[in-house]
Amino acid sequence: MKPETMTPQERFDAAVNLRKPDRVPVCPLGFLFAGPLTGMTMAEFYTDLDAATAAQRKIFADLGGWDVVGLSGGTMTDPFPLTAIYPNKMKLPGRDLPENAIMQFDESEPAMVVEDYDIIIKKGWNHFFFSHLLPRIMPGYGGGIFGTIKAISKLLRFQKSFKKDIRYWESRGIPSLVGMACVVPYEMFSTARTLQQFILDLYRHPDKVTAAMDAALPDVIKTTLRGTKALGVPRVFLAGERGAGDVINPQQFDQFYFPWLKKLVNALIDAGITPLFHFDSNWDRNLSYFKEFPKGKCILDLDSATDIFKAKEILDGHMCLMGDVPAPLLTLGTPEEVSDYCKKLIDEVGRGGGFILSSGCSVPYDAKFENIKAMIDTAKTYELSKG
Repeated sequence: MKPETMTPQERFDAAVNLRKPDRVPVCPLGFLFAGPLTGMTMAEFYTDLDAATAAQRKIFADLGGWDVVGLSGGTMTDPFPLTAIYPNKMKLPGRDLPENAIMQFDESEPAMVVEDYDIIIKKGWNHFFFSHLLPRIMPGYGGGIFGTIKAISKLLRFQKSFKKDIRYWESRGIPSLVGMACVVPYEMFSTARTLQQFILDLYRHPDKVTAAMDAALPDVIKTTLRGTKALGVPRVFLAGERGAGDVINPQQFDQFYFPWLKKLVNALIDAGITPLFHFDSNWDRNLSYFKEFPKGKCILDLDSATDIFKAKEILDGHMCLMGDVPAPLLTLGTPEEVSDYCKKLIDEVGRGGGFILSSGCSVPYDAKFENIKAMIDTAKTYELSKG
């Protein structure tokens, strides 16, 4: 075992800046697995923030710790903040689902109608979201001055709790992967309209959709910059899945997705913020687009649907890569299988630096303890190749 010569923060910074660290940093993304592994039902995990936070800290210790904490505190538990970027109804365990299910986005019905594009064009996204969309999703919030104050107060309470958790990990010398989260208008609109209806909109009302995207983006940027400053983490979780090559065709990507992604990313970088592309689904066809972003200024986090080895070939020396131990392997595999795949990632994707070992998307809530530990321990004990 090679002795460590860097702190977790130094190791993380080296990877992001495309340098070769003393060893590959490891970041199991998300903490849903902390609930079942500490005896909580998922219903309890989603509704008791203090208990969920305690479970996260306990499982971190039980697993021997790791380099970067991804999505801690109440993130991915309280569904309310997620409505700002994925605006539609959600189903929760113990309320709409069995006690040990995980939260589900419900797009069975559109929360937004075609005429709403006109409101966004005239008033912007934030006005539309708080005055019109939020009360359809969560009655009692938004819809007027008192409902909007109630909604913003709830978001600020969540922000305060999340910031407290970030400071806790900082006090232990562990950096937080991200603070604020955002998406491009395409992702917001397609969630609110439902993907099926939104794709029809692209054919039936393309000019209206693009005008609404133009009107929404300034609010997305402003909110993201403000939230990032408040949380004090100079990295943003930029989620994406519906721009992937197995969801839309290249023409649609060029016409409705990438121009707004580029504007958003450049605004973040200009403000000194590192975007973390948390991009689920298969982005193989679009990997070359990421070379249009400045070198060493972003992180591309892949979920194992995209070929991370192909991403290494295309983006080697240009962008830090993160991923991509598959969810089925963490849930159904053996520790030996997990370790073998991690070694392959370290040798091939970690060659020369610029790599963070992580789960493909978040660690499944039902992942095996010994498999998560195998991923963490392999990062700590397996030496980087000489490449």
